[in-house]
Amino acid sequence: MTFPVIGEILTEMLIRFFHYTLVTCAYLLAVIYVLFRMMQIFPGRSRWGKAAIWLGAVMSVFFIVTLFLRLFNLGGWFIPFENVAYIWMTFVFYVFLLTLLFTLFRVVSNWIKPLRGWLAPRMLSIQRGYALFTFLFVCALLVYGLYHFTQPKVKELTLEIDKPVPEWKIVVVSDMHLGTMSADVMRRHVDTINAMKPDLVLMVGDQFVVNWRDISPMGYANVLRRLHPKYGVYAVHGNHESYHEISYNNDPRVAQLFKYMKIKLLNDTAVVVGDSLVLAGRADTSRVYPRKSLGELVADVPDSLPLILLDHRPDNMRVAHQYGVDVQFSGHTHNGQLFPMNVKQRLEGLVNGKHYYGYKNMGGTHCYVTAGLGGSGAPVRVGTSGEIVVVKLKQK
Repeated sequence: MTFPVIGEILTEMLIRFFHYTLVTCAYLLAVIYVLFRMMQIFPGRSRWGKAAIWLGAVMSVFFIVTLFLRLFNLGGWFIPFENVAYIWMTFVFYVFLLTLLFTLFRVVSNWIKPLRGWLAPRMLSIQRGYALFTFLFVCALLVYGLYHFTQPKVKELTLEIDKPVPEWKIVVVSDMHLGTMSADVMRRHVDTINAMKPDLVLMVGDQFVVNWRDISPMGYANVLRRLHPKYGVYAVHGNHESYHEISYNNDPRVAQLFKYMKIKLLNDTAVVVGDSLVLAGRADTSRVYPRKSLGELVADVPDSLPLILLDHRPDNMRVAHQYGVDVQFSGHTHNGQLFPMNVKQRLEGLVNGKHYYGYKNMGGTHCYVTAGLGGSGAPVRVGTSGEIVVVKLKQK
């Protein structure tokens, strides 16, 4: 590995360290706020107050240590600890939101004199009841979210293209985050995809959470190689592959792993599939080496064939039509994964003009941003669903 590459890797680690520091600060502010409210409700030496402090302290240390240990790619054995840490962070996230909601209710009620007079003598009992409700509700929400995470929907799309198109069934998946998703759950998803008898399977990045060296020992390689579409499986890298040293090293074992899994990697390359369509795959923007421009990538593709572009991030969808792209598939956003983050993404889209989930026609190019098959962090989905996208092309 050359010195410039080592420098880029160290820079990436520093960026991630700074990111984890910001996450830790936000997390600690949320925990301190919740515990402050708990101590107001259960003052003194209340056993409930003590239990909340001890639980918050122990799990906070566990979460912060686990978070920063992610810098070192400790391997597959570390994934269960990460999952527990992120489930705890999700628990804190929803407890914080509900606590903040109750604080807002108190502020509003203080403005309404009759309501303030009625609530004053009952407020402590209401707060304690609400605290119990919050705890039980968030626990139930997590149980639901853990189950819902394993139950993706099948999304069907028919896209009309002004070119002769093959009558193929194309299955698109993204953001599996293998490691967060267990091998058994992935095996079930593979069986679902195979039952559809697809002609082509496309993977749009973030296949992995664990280091690629741990994929085979954890059983994922044997699961993925069971996919058997007629014209093969094609994939591009996402940002998580860069985190785990896949996209920016030249280790021949990476190519061997993908060959074993029967997955053809499109790393800034374009290929003709079955003499019927062109697949172009962009490298992710997070990799060390600069990627090709979209113009360079599709410069030599035949104009007569439909052109499908795989780009993990949906950041450049508005320019795809300028280069003759007929269909673009992206992922990365997870549709927010946890409510209300999906609402936040919609609002951001209204402000910055970007598209974060679902179908949109961009100047004649069909663009679809999938919610992903898995998810990042905690294996939990609330208010969103994972999905397997089934696409049929039709000549206009």
